[in-house]
Amino acid sequence: MKSISIIGGGFSAWLIATIFIKKNFSVNVFEGENQHFGSQQISPNGWEALTQIVDIEDIKPVFEAFNAIHIKKINSQEILELLSNYDLTNNNEVYGSISRENLVNILKQKVLSNKNIKIHTSLINHIINNDNKIELLDTKKKIFETDFVIGADGTEGVSRKFVVGSNKQTSLKKIFRAVSLDTSSYNLAQKTLQILLHSQGYFVIYPTIIKNKKATNYIFVPSDNNFSPPIFDSKLLNYLIPNGLNWKTSLVGNNTNEITSIFKKNVFLFGEAAFPTLPHLAQGGNQIMEDAVFLNNFLKNNNNLNEMVEFFIQNRSKKREIINQKSKLVGKVLSSQKITGYFRNLAIQSKGKKLIEDILSQVWAS
Repeated sequence: MKSISIIGGGFSAWLIATIFIKKNFSVNVFEGENQHFGSQQISPNGWEALTQIVDIEDIKPVFEAFNAIHIKKINSQEILELLSNYDLTNNNEVYGSISRENLVNILKQKVLSNKNIKIHTSLINHIINNDNKIELLDTKKKIFETDFVIGADGTEGVSRKFVVGSNKQTSLKKIFRAVSLDTSSYNLAQKTLQILLHSQGYFVIYPTIIKNKKATNYIFVPSDNNFSPPIFDSKLLNYLIPNGLNWKTSLVGNNTNEITSIFKKNVFLFGEAAFPTLPHLAQGGNQIMEDAVFLNNFLKNNNNLNEMVEFFIQNRSKKREIINQKSKLVGKVLSSQKITGYFRNLAIQSKGKKLIEDILSQVWAS
């Protein structure tokens, strides 16, 4: 039986584990010590993909559905002004959120009882490719042998360093994330994904479920990359966003022209390790779900891993490039300030619904 080692403990690693464990491979997952912070937006294309891998009934209890997308701004009089409302209920589009911890737990439960999977808390910090086998070296100097590696350990992981030559990207975008378990914050979110345009960037606010409690997820994308964690003296913002949130800083790849290999000597990059994705369309996780279904469909008829990788690169790289280019454009528009921001607001007010529909219909197309 061919052995596959998956490096990573996030939901991309467990997605890929659920697929390969069904295909008669011996699977080792090196999950390390992962903390699954915040929630993942699931857009219609992500929902369609995820429900091909996981039973809908397992997702529903921890899934928070959105009814609409609102784009708002704070005007000079400190009044919240609705610029556009995109109704998600008209076309029966499933869009919502699930906490990363819940998603990982659901995926884990699908594979834990399988005798062909082993889970290691080891942190792999070195990959050595020999002629016949790959050796993985953990932080305790223990060596694990394997036939094939799937690196799902993110942009700064050891897998990307092995394949690309470096796990340091040339351009990074700073974003801030926070979660509130306060009930009043959840009630303000009103089952709506809210994009709040601000003079220093933009917020994304949406309801979710974390540890079986109603919660609210906050994301702030600053216009200026030198910005520190958000602290605002606006009374309206302090009403919408609780004081004292523990803002966590994330750095995401911002260079859409940085094209790299995702496969080298039987080490295959998957998820963010392969395709770092800009955050502005919330497609990072959703595209990973699409990627997983693509691999699953290929493996139904062919277990040749080298052919799988070649077919994947030929068919998925272009879609990933298109998503990042659109995301970069949307990020520029949402972060616009002063006169550019003024005209952006006018355009959203007059044609917002049509603009949103045009962009999202292309992005959500599987």
